[in-house]
Amino acid sequence: MTQLHCIRKSFAAIGVVAVFGAVASAGEYAPAPKAVVSDKAPLEADPWTFCDIFDANTLYEGDGFIREISLHGRYHGQYISQNEEIGGVPNNGYHNWHHRRTRFAVQVEMQGNLTFYAEGNFPDGTGSRTDFIREGDEILNDFQDFYLEWEPEDTFLTFIKVGKQKQKLTREDWESSKRIKAVERAAVVNEVAGARPWGATIGFETGPLLHEFGGWIYGEHREEPNWIDFQANTGFSYHLEVPVSDDMSVFFDYVYVNNNDGFGRAQGQADNGTVGSAYEHSFALGAEYEKGRFQLMTDFVYALNRTSSGGIPAGDDTWGFYVIPSYDITDDLEFVFRYAYLDSGREQRVQRFGVDSTDFDLNARQSVEDYHTVYAGLQYFICGEKLKLMAGYEWASGKVFGTDTDIDTGGWQLAVRTYF
Repeated sequence: MTQLHCIRKSFAAIGVVAVFGAVASAGEYAPAPKAVVSDKAPLEADPWTFCDIFDANTLYEGDGFIREISLHGRYHGQYISQNEEIGGVPNNGYHNWHHRRTRFAVQVEMQGNLTFYAEGNFPDGTGSRTDFIREGDEILNDFQDFYLEWEPEDTFLTFIKVGKQKQKLTREDWESSKRIKAVERAAVVNEVAGARPWGATIGFETGPLLHEFGGWIYGEHREEPNWIDFQANTGFSYHLEVPVSDDMSVFFDYVYVNNNDGFGRAQGQADNGTVGSAYEHSFALGAEYEKGRFQLMTDFVYALNRTSSGGIPAGDDTWGFYVIPSYDITDDLEFVFRYAYLDSGREQRVQRFGVDSTDFDLNARQSVEDYHTVYAGLQYFICGEKLKLMAGYEWASGKVFGTDTDIDTGGWQLAVRTYF
């Protein structure tokens, strides 16, 4: 087990004070003029637009126990064009279109603030190949989410959710892929955060503070749609949100995965265990700030005791951070910048893609350290977040893990994101 000798802490405080005023005026009483209403010119509804199709997803509405049934979905496609060099020698070139995500979901809203939600992945979930549906497999790859949620009224509890769901670890990972600002999340986020495990979460408030506790099972059956496997190891999580002002909030996340100090498997005896973090202990401290057209999101991440993978030994620790400032140039166009650092880990999307081939086995995912990435791009909103185009360039540079060999990558990313 790697021993933690020191933890570097850095804090940045931003104080924002909002002052509200009210002005009252008085005058002599005078009878109000009578309103004139004409029934010859009825009000016209807002004209139909193309973007209205993304809101036409209600299948049923009623006053009984089932209040509403709605259909939801998303499609994310992207073109990746990148080249990588290791020690100054070209390692791979990758120039392909991905059907990155195709998901459909059913949401059932019931009496008593109960909601059932089931969302499935329909194309290949890895985003590493160009085929739309894996040949010979079930059409439904797996469930992305599958849970029952209750939002009680008149209590300090905010929600109770049971089923397959996302853990909260870093703001960028917590944010839905429908609304992330870059085409892919930062390397340090993908390195530490896991996929959606099965578990139960409870949220509650203490004054202005928002808390969330979760208990998790880190294993699934291998056959689609990967139902929960109770032979897996377990863990827990805690999430805290502290509103500092109307413009800023601070967040703290902690996730525990039982992997025997990195020398065991988080899934235990389960068939499949790719739903949890590779690290035993993961911490994130971050903030989100928004003022006018400017937004800023950041997280500092520290993780201990990694499960061995590639050239990384069991028990390895890592740390890193990302900073994402963005600015709304117009109501429909946004500029996004991101700098991220990863102490050690494995290459993540998009750098992990290999040679220019549709063969999933021919990838070149490297183990790296001292890894810097810089992303700059634009988002163009056609129908808000529900239909947008994205374009960006990401540069990445570091060392092959355990060596002094340089690894450098540059890649263009073009994407379309839509959901309903």
